[in-house]
Order: sequence, then C-alpha cells, then structure tokens
Amino acid sequence: MTINIDDHVTGCDSNSDQSEIDTWIYPLIQMGPFGIVDDEVAMKAIFRTAEKGEEIFLASGYFNLTDHYLQVILQESQSKYDILMASPEVNGFFGAKGFAGAVPAAYIHIAKRFFRLTGKYEQHDRIKLREYFRDKWTFHVKGLWYYLKKDSLPSMSIVGSANFGYRSVYRDLECQCAIVTNNNQLQQQLKEEHIRLYQSSTLVSRETFLQNDRHVPLWIRIVSPLIRHFL
Repeated sequence: MTINIDDHVTGCDSNSDQSEIDTWIYPLIQMGPFGIVDDEVAMKAIFRTAEKGEEIFLASGYFNLTDHYLQVILQESQSKYDILMASPEVNGFFGAKGFAGAVPAAYIHIAKRFFRLTGKYEQHDRIKLREYFRDKWTFHVKGLWYYLKKDSLPSMSIVGSANFGYRSVYRDLECQCAIVTNNNQLQQQLKEEHIRLYQSSTLVSRETFLQNDRHVPLWIRIVSPLIRHFL
C-alpha cells in the first residue's frame, strides 16, 4: 500500500466531489508469519518517499528497527527524523527479576548500534535520537507524526500497536491506522500530542552511552544479535 500525502493534502479541492473531505484513514495490518505485511510495505514506502525538507517524528517504546527499516531510513530517505525511545529507567522491563531484567541493557546496545550507524553514514544532522524519561513512569508509546515541507502542523499520523521492530514486523499481530488530514483542528491536536511527549525527552549523544548507567555487560553484547529478532 502506498499513501501519497501530497495527493490528499494539496489536491482535495481540485475534485468537487472530494472538496468537503479533509481526513482519510488507512487501516494497516501486519502478521508476518501468515504473509500479511500491509503495515511493513506502507511504512517502507513512507520512509522511502519522504523528501528533503520534510520531517518525521517516530516514537517506539521498544526501539529495535528492522534491517529493512534501517536501510531505508539511513540510505534512501531524504527527510529529517526525530526518534523517541525509552530511557532504561522507563523501559517496561526495568528492575525485573532474572533474564527479563537484562532487557533494558539489550535495548541500550541496540540504540548504541543505531547511533553508530547514523555516524557511519554521516547522518547525525538529519537523524536525531532522544530518550524519554519521567520519574516512576514507564514508556510504551508508539506512533509517527509526519510534517510536509514548510508546514508547522503534521499532515499524517500513525497510531496503533506496532513498535516498528522485529517482533512487530515478523512475529506479532499488529494493527495501525494512518491518518492523513488537512483538518486544522485535528492537526493542532496531533501536534500537541507529539510536543507533549517530546518535552520529557533528552537528545542522545555520544556522551549518553558513556554514562555508568548505560554500561552494557559483555554477555548481553554477545547475545543481543541473537535475541534481537525476538524484541
């Protein structure tokens, strides 16, 4: 499925039958084990066709982009990205007993790998990574807000269950909706939602991963590539 935002947002007035329609909703289903990949196809198309001057705000409570998403975002997409993920303290597994307690460290390792890749491809100016933190909260937010060139309000938002990671794409049943709109009131609400979330975040830098609480034990670094496809 291809979602052409410009056709909806800029072209709706050209057709009299469509002139009063200002919002479109696309259901997106993903169930990889059964070959249902509507969501993955749509997301890759959105990332791939995003142009220079546009900006995508992407939130994932369990940040673990698939290699396909990484390739498109890092090497094919032209837009800016501002990605919001959970800090270790607000990860749903923080403080858990046994092996589950190591999950936040695995996500730190995955985030560090992504940060290094953005540096390898000289994309730090185009792709930003942020950590969400609120004391005594956990972070499970997932979603996307898409701003067209020179627009101060988003023209598309994606809401649903997917975290854009391996588990969402290849293992679980996920359902999302892509909302494309030029309704000013709705756009304002979507912007307020994204701003409210990002207000509780800090920008990730090289120094972030040098902090003592970002240390990843050797055994987790060894097993992370093996368990990454289950996160």
